[in-house]
Amino acid sequence: MEPIDDALRAELTELTATLCRALNDPKRLVILHALAAGPASVGRLAELAGATVANVSQHLAVLRERGLVDSEREGPNVIYSLRYPELIDTIGALRGILRAELGRRQRMLAG
Repeated sequence: MEPIDDALRAELTELTATLCRALNDPKRLVILHALAAGPASVGRLAELAGATVANVSQHLAVLRERGLVDSEREGPNVIYSLRYPELIDTIGALRGILRAELGRRQRMLAG
């Protein structure tokens, strides 16, 4: 087994500080999934997420700050889009791991 080098440690630290923190909220994950269908305004994202415009705006600010979404002004509206659509595949992989783990735990309890 290879030792963990300083470069990998630094990258993992940065990953935790940026992307993992950005993904550490269910509402932000819902917003990202909504954007997977295509660009949308804050108002539309609020409808899809079942949240207020103010709340969704706060979440979008975090996602934008962490580099996960892009924004573009169209008249009076700001339209958001995914910067890295492959992020949805990554979240899907994590969901698959979660489902597998929950199934494993259920099987253990059923014993």
